[in-house]
Amino acid sequence: MSRSQATFLPFSYWAISWAVVLLLLLAHAWDAHLSGPLVSAFFIAAALNYAGLFLLPLVLAPLFGAAAKRPLGSRAAHALSFTLIVLWSSAVQLGLLLDLLVFQLYGFHLNGFVWNLVTTPGGLESLGADASAWLMVMAAALVVLAANAVLLGLTLRRATGAAQRLFRVSTVVGVLLICAVGERLVYGVSHFTGRSSVLKAANAIPFYQPTTFRHAAQALGFTFSARHAGSVRAATSALAYPRVPLQLTPPPRLPNIVWLVAESLRADALDENVMPATSAFARTGLRFDQHYSSGNGTRMGLFGMFYGLYGSDWFPMLAAHQQPVLMDVLQRLDYRIEAWSSARFSYPEFSRTVFAGLPADVLHDQATGQGWERDRSNVDSLLGFIRQASSAPDRRPFMAFMFFESPHARYYFPPVNAIRKPYLEDFNYATMSLTRDIELIRNRYLNACNHLDSQFGRVFSALSAQGLLDNTIVVVTGDHGEEFMEKGRWGHNSSFVEEQVRTPLVLRMPGVAPGRVSSMSSHLDLPATLLARLGVRNDPADLSLGSDLLGAGPARTTTVVSDWSSVAWIGPDYKAVYPLRSTGLSDAGIFAPNDSRLPNAGSVRAAHVADLRTLLRGITRFHRSVR
Repeated sequence: MSRSQATFLPFSYWAISWAVVLLLLLAHAWDAHLSGPLVSAFFIAAALNYAGLFLLPLVLAPLFGAAAKRPLGSRAAHALSFTLIVLWSSAVQLGLLLDLLVFQLYGFHLNGFVWNLVTTPGGLESLGADASAWLMVMAAALVVLAANAVLLGLTLRRATGAAQRLFRVSTVVGVLLICAVGERLVYGVSHFTGRSSVLKAANAIPFYQPTTFRHAAQALGFTFSARHAGSVRAATSALAYPRVPLQLTPPPRLPNIVWLVAESLRADALDENVMPATSAFARTGLRFDQHYSSGNGTRMGLFGMFYGLYGSDWFPMLAAHQQPVLMDVLQRLDYRIEAWSSARFSYPEFSRTVFAGLPADVLHDQATGQGWERDRSNVDSLLGFIRQASSAPDRRPFMAFMFFESPHARYYFPPVNAIRKPYLEDFNYATMSLTRDIELIRNRYLNACNHLDSQFGRVFSALSAQGLLDNTIVVVTGDHGEEFMEKGRWGHNSSFVEEQVRTPLVLRMPGVAPGRVSSMSSHLDLPATLLARLGVRNDPADLSLGSDLLGAGPARTTTVVSDWSSVAWIGPDYKAVYPLRSTGLSDAGIFAPNDSRLPNAGSVRAAHVADLRTLLRGITRFHRSVR
């Protein structure tokens, strides 16, 4: 092996690898919403720059080989350099391909949420990943590794003698600097002036790291654009939750609570033809027809329905392992509490938040079998608990919670629940097409909801047969909705469109007449509603950001929905999305109630400044400032 082969990277290999990475980045052009020459030029320059940056470590591999030549010998040093180049090229290409697939399916890049999904027990299982999916990933990885190895071998063989074209470190750095300067300047100026089209284009580049000139420009006397009202900051302070001590006067007879939550249960799934048992049960209680989740994903959906707080408070509550006031009150009142999940209590981390104060032996979850099979098994156990608790000599009130998985993608169900045909029988993420198969996927989802209904029905029937309904609060809802490409996405966790954030709510309360409620309601209201029935006399604002759904106050007209890094303010005539990260400014937007983007965002925001102030007060309400 020549000295140059040990020290340098063949230009032809780098150029081909760079072209592959560039194509993977340019595939995001549709998501960048290129709206003019400047935005298009910026996006292309950023793609050129990041394609080079992602491959920059390649130039170090031959240097490691050269350094290893003396202690390892020429052959081993060559093998080390070869291996490092192939591994890094393959890792970059596979990572960007995976990012592209995730973005096309869910509307976000590989990020903290995805990392949390991968590293938390039960996380990937919650997406329906199984052995066949892992085999396909491994096969793709082997193909990419083999292709890069063959390509490097060929280019090294051809790159010999005086005609060898070598790519030196200085050349790499020089080209990247030229590509970077333009897009850095454009982004910095756009960030300062609030040019959202450029910021949105930058957001389409995976792992884009922004450069801003805010402080330098302000030091020179320039004014930061008011258009940055589209970004809000999460509270950076210590928790002050609850705000004041509890005032508790229990009623003479405490009600039992049965709380049933279904994964991905969108509002219109509660239909007579799809969920007949739940529809019939809803007629015996209160059915809320304009109900919103507190999140577009499971984490923020359940967090809001137990704490009554915005999603930005999830992170400090998780860090503190602090359970909600509602669970504190139930324990203080000596409720017999058990909970079941057909997913995992470890993902999302409900065992360290919602149920942090409960012993592990009352949290029952399992991950064997398909979702509908786990639901059936867990309902068996839940009904056994209800029989035992209701007949116990001590007559303690009980609270039973269950999280159902039947309607979670890939929407499994037994043949008896195939009420909608045809449906996608072979639901393989690698072979299905959202364009071609979405109606078949939707039918599969509705079949899964029909199975969910059968399990809800078992609980309703048992409560009725045991004469428990007269003193049991029953809550039936979903953690969030599910979109089927109505607004361009499938699933949830990707946007705040109505299909992803609307879910049914049925409340059956002892002594409350049945009916339908047409005004807006939210998961945020559930803690205040239940606490009032338990004898808590505090103003709801002391304990949460919700209201008592049975109280005498004015009907809700606005609500807030959260995801991992943003919040959406939803009012009667507009919807505003505010990122909670400084790098997420491009996610901000003003939308009509039907989720179409409003062209006059600035004037709408200016007309609703009071709403933004209310949102900020809610984000910081249960915190105290620390310096």
